[in-house]
Amino acid sequence: MSVQSTPQLINSIDSQNPSTSSRLRVVPDDVFLRDSNNRAWLLRGVNLSGSCKFPRYPVPVPSNIGGKAFLEPRSSMKRVGENGNSTDGAGLKHADEHVSNLNEHAHVNANEMSNRNEQAQQSATQEGKISFVGRPFELEEADEHLARLRHWGFRMIRWVVTWEAIEHQGPGIYDQEFLDYTVKALLKAKEYGFKVMIDFHQDVWSRFSGGSGAPLWTFYAAGLDPHHFAATGAAFVHNTLQEHEPLLRMAWLTNYYKLACASMFTLFYAGKTLAPKCTFENGVNIQDYLQSHFLGSIKALVDRIHECRDGEENEGKNLLEDEVVIGYDSWNEPSCGWIGLERLDILPEQHDMRQGDMPTPLQSLMLGEGLVVRNVATYRLELIGPVKSGSRTIDPSAHPTSFQEPVKAWLSPSLREELDFKYGFQRDSTFPKAGECLWAQHGVWSIKDRKVLQQDYFARGPSAKPIHWVPDHWLSFAKRVTEVVRQVHPTAILFLEPPVYVPPPDFVSRRASASPQCEDEDNIEAVLTSNMVYTPHHYDDLVLLTKKYLGWINIDLLGLSRGRHKSLLGSIVLGKKSTEALFGSQIDEIQKECYERLGQRPVLIGETGLHFDVGLDEAERSGDMRRSDKKKQGSSLSLPWIGSKRAMNPPDRKPKTASISKQFQQAFDNILNGLDRTMVHYTLWNYTIENDAQFGDGWNGENLSLYSLNSVSASASENSSDNAYHKLNRGGRAIEQFCRPYPIATVGNPIKIRFDRHKKSFELRTRTTIEKMSEVDPVLAACGTVAKTEVYVPRFHFPGPEHCIVKVSDGSWEWDTEKQIVYWIYEDSENREVIDHWMTVTLSGNWT
Repeated sequence: MSVQSTPQLINSIDSQNPSTSSRLRVVPDDVFLRDSNNRAWLLRGVNLSGSCKFPRYPVPVPSNIGGKAFLEPRSSMKRVGENGNSTDGAGLKHADEHVSNLNEHAHVNANEMSNRNEQAQQSATQEGKISFVGRPFELEEADEHLARLRHWGFRMIRWVVTWEAIEHQGPGIYDQEFLDYTVKALLKAKEYGFKVMIDFHQDVWSRFSGGSGAPLWTFYAAGLDPHHFAATGAAFVHNTLQEHEPLLRMAWLTNYYKLACASMFTLFYAGKTLAPKCTFENGVNIQDYLQSHFLGSIKALVDRIHECRDGEENEGKNLLEDEVVIGYDSWNEPSCGWIGLERLDILPEQHDMRQGDMPTPLQSLMLGEGLVVRNVATYRLELIGPVKSGSRTIDPSAHPTSFQEPVKAWLSPSLREELDFKYGFQRDSTFPKAGECLWAQHGVWSIKDRKVLQQDYFARGPSAKPIHWVPDHWLSFAKRVTEVVRQVHPTAILFLEPPVYVPPPDFVSRRASASPQCEDEDNIEAVLTSNMVYTPHHYDDLVLLTKKYLGWINIDLLGLSRGRHKSLLGSIVLGKKSTEALFGSQIDEIQKECYERLGQRPVLIGETGLHFDVGLDEAERSGDMRRSDKKKQGSSLSLPWIGSKRAMNPPDRKPKTASISKQFQQAFDNILNGLDRTMVHYTLWNYTIENDAQFGDGWNGENLSLYSLNSVSASASENSSDNAYHKLNRGGRAIEQFCRPYPIATVGNPIKIRFDRHKKSFELRTRTTIEKMSEVDPVLAACGTVAKTEVYVPRFHFPGPEHCIVKVSDGSWEWDTEKQIVYWIYEDSENREVIDHWMTVTLSGNWT
């Protein structure tokens, strides 16, 4: 039965009492988040933004920009603390003390910091001062972008923040201007009704090792020299490529296995075990030193959000906690570094992302010492994944940046001394000497003999006791992140993000076992499972890496990582139906893994998406369609072309655009349909304001942004509706695919979603129980407000009730075309224990 209700019949719960649905909570044994009216929220959102990985001022530094804008030449080693900046070595205390006493030494007087920022801004160019203020957008541009995301149906934002953005200037010195800016930007998000998860983001440790995340000074603390990473192969960094060097597709991922990134993660997680000599003042190991500073940066941001109130100081209502910022990510895509490696003289099997030069760990150590290394394997990406293409000799002194001089990835004694002075590092006498590999000084390998001395050092350490990274190091640090956050924001949701392709910890089996429980393990489990959403990432990796989708072949890398397939060849999936269903079946497996190991709880895919140049040849990418393959057909939706080589500066010519391929459309449909079918929560990667025709997202050649400066809306050819020409659709890419109807808040539970963008039809099925219906906010019940299901129905596909057919199993509905929401109230349940409901929306025949 279908009954259209009048606006007077159904009043908005939010308009009557805005606070009633402002906070979302995680309920035990529930896969949805619940509001105060006990409606099930299905989170659909986006990552904001890819450009948060690099600074905005004094000039933007995307990964195609090199020179001193990226890495300041060494000239003045003026101490960071001069002219009013702190050099007290904040963070040198033991990490456990740091967590409980951060307020005592991690902050400086606000007025003093304001003066510092003024002075630093005035001398930014001279001293290499950077700033992330304006990431993800300038405040004056916020309304346009946030309104667009709301218009597209998103209600959740994964807000990208890096450690570098907060503590780039030096240890213990937080960028107060950036913290203030972030609060102002979050207040703008509040105006548009967004829920926000703060994502502490990193990729392969830092911008200076080819990714994003940690500040430059962390390398100096470890004794590493980023100025020589390119020459020694310690990292593949887009910013430091020479003009003749191509940007190898997705090669940044290989940095996880190379000297710079692998060493930093190993020191960060297991420095006390594997690098016991690396101690600072008062015996603080580098592990505690790095972790305490990262935690200090997290707390600085959490504190600033907590301090945002509608009254003076700590008086008044908090304006952001729970209502806007609902929680925090544990850390983006954490890595084990070299922890757990059994052998150093071979390329480990788990190092499966191979592209370009792929030295073994021993070869990486040798190159870091400036030694000439022969037989370094090289790989290229083919349709079925990485294929070995040969080998070559690498001589660090022959690199153009070495000027035929010997170079190392380790700081020379004089440089380290100067940098120690600049950043206030106080090293103990036991710290490995400068100018020489710290791992050699721990007895891992012999520089003189060029051979491994302890093959399994990173698997067992000096004590020969097996090291298990996930339970021994990753989980305990995720617990510390959670504790730091909840000391300030007790109701914050933990969005627990596991390492890539690592299954969640099996807390369920551990509780069920008869063996005695370790107190520390019990504590970790209690903290991490309380008010937690499981937040893994998942991409169609083969398409992501190769930028090809043939429709009849794919690879089940998730199954390979779980041991279901014995080889890459065995993981090949054949057949159109099988490849179309693969992504959805993998999401289904991820959900089941979570339920079996962590208990029934919400699963949110924190990142997923696709390169917009999938399936395009060079001519199509460049926009010269006369030279393109005439057999390829695509929509006229335009997208930027990304050059294969680095350019120091964008060209001064009119941007080129290219069409989206059928391959992209098919592969993206597979992803989105799979997400719908499993009803998993998700935030797409990503929305980048600066995405342009030359360098895409501005980071390592990636081009996944739903928005582009140079894009023309798909509405020109995909939809004749005037609604598709809405001004907020300007700049959107593949809107017809990602802008989809879904239930935002459901009375009861949604049990099925099906959307066919070609047929313009949508089906929603829900289920209510007496138990769920009775759990209603008493304030709402007292005022007689009836709970309603809110369904986002985009005008892009469904222009309004006059042009669509809406049917419901029972009850009444109202369509707010301005908000693009259909409100649905069920009829009286007559005390039936379980009731299934359904709604369908289809485009009527009178619409052309």
